[in-house]
Amino acid sequence: MHFKLTDEIIKLSESDLWNSAKMEWNFEYAYQSEDLQTCLCGHYPIKNICVIENTINKNSTEVGNCCVNKFLGIEEGNKIFVSIKRLKIDPEKSMSPEVLDYLFRKKVITDFENKFYSDTIRKRKMSSKQLEIRKRINKKLITFTSYESNSSLSRINLVLKWSEQNESFDRTFINSLKKSFERNGKLSDKQSTALENIIKKWGIE
Repeated sequence: MHFKLTDEIIKLSESDLWNSAKMEWNFEYAYQSEDLQTCLCGHYPIKNICVIENTINKNSTEVGNCCVNKFLGIEEGNKIFVSIKRLKIDPEKSMSPEVLDYLFRKKVITDFENKFYSDTIRKRKMSSKQLEIRKRINKKLITFTSYESNSSLSRINLVLKWSEQNESFDRTFINSLKKSFERNGKLSDKQSTALENIIKKWGIE
């Protein structure tokens, strides 16, 4: 399985050597799949998926969290999935500081939400109002790491990558969809339909 993973990663990398090829990749997103999937290494089943991107050629791929951690040395997914598990059991608990920073960097939460959560992350006794704010922010993490959200993001990125080779295509609307997704953690039904219509019209695969 390890050899299959290295072969697949090298195919998508600039370097032909594993030790340098794996250094080209950065963590981008994590999500929990609704359906059981097969890892790039061939292992089945997996549900905790990490999306990684090559910093040189901008290729992206999905790998099971265990392989991303063990073979690529990327640990961000671990922290995210641990927090997801904790919050699904008790939505009044806190996510880790690293996961909070992840949400803030991805513009899923506002400046106010980030500061509020940072100030109260270790606080156990909270007012009902404070607790509601924490739960609202926790829900944003669950939504942002859902299969539905990642599927929308993957479709947006598909169009953006295709447009790099098709300069006549106006990227304005797609860029606005990506900003909307990063702000809300999902697309509206109307936005999703518009995205799919673009993919169908231009025959993007």
